[in-house]
Amino acid sequence: MATAENYELNYSKLPFEGILRRYRQRNIQESLNRHVHKNILEIGCGEHPIFQDFDAFDKMVVVEPGDIFYERAVSLASNDERITIYHGLFENILDQFKDGPFDYIIIGGFLHEIDNPDEVLKRIKEVCHTNTIVHSFVPNAKSFHRLLAYEAGLIQSIYEESKLDALFGRRTVYDVVTFSELFELNGFSVIEKGSYFIKPFTHHQMEKLLSGQIIESSVLDGLNKMSAHFPDNGAEIYISAKPVL
Repeated sequence: MATAENYELNYSKLPFEGILRRYRQRNIQESLNRHVHKNILEIGCGEHPIFQDFDAFDKMVVVEPGDIFYERAVSLASNDERITIYHGLFENILDQFKDGPFDYIIIGGFLHEIDNPDEVLKRIKEVCHTNTIVHSFVPNAKSFHRLLAYEAGLIQSIYEESKLDALFGRRTVYDVVTFSELFELNGFSVIEKGSYFIKPFTHHQMEKLLSGQIIESSVLDGLNKMSAHFPDNGAEIYISAKPVL
């Protein structure tokens, strides 16, 4: 199993991830703009905390378990007194801080990588109020590129472990239905769900298409907009939910 440090280094080197992150952050920001977001909690910010791109908040708490990503978040936050950053697993350090309840909670793309997603969601309810929005995202089993690989005979099932899944120790491959069920079974009501960015090929293949100038960067926005035509088949799926208190 990869160490936490190896995970962070591998993630930072992942081809095409920077491109996909752009559309992931756009999806989060669009959701933030639709809901109250004065007091925000981000759990698992990775190497790109949301406060880098979004400034319209009164207070933000960030929880990040990775050493490298935590140090980066601290450096990026600089002297912004609105931002507090904690180091550790959310479910382990929740009792250490008295922040909240929060208006908006971002669960970084890690629920598919852990053995205890139910425990994490139950602990998150402890820092919610009635109208809190919880937003999360994970890779999509029904992503166009997985469906293509299945129909081409390269994989036996769209739910089987990919090379990236193995590299990052991922436990579960969700689709929109099963990701919604995860939240509903743990006391949340799903209010928005869908996917974004139609990714025809793997991360490595997409990177080669761009670096070889086979496709232009202008095509990328078109691929993101294509999710309007194929709402279940984007590279990543997202959920916005409210707690049932």
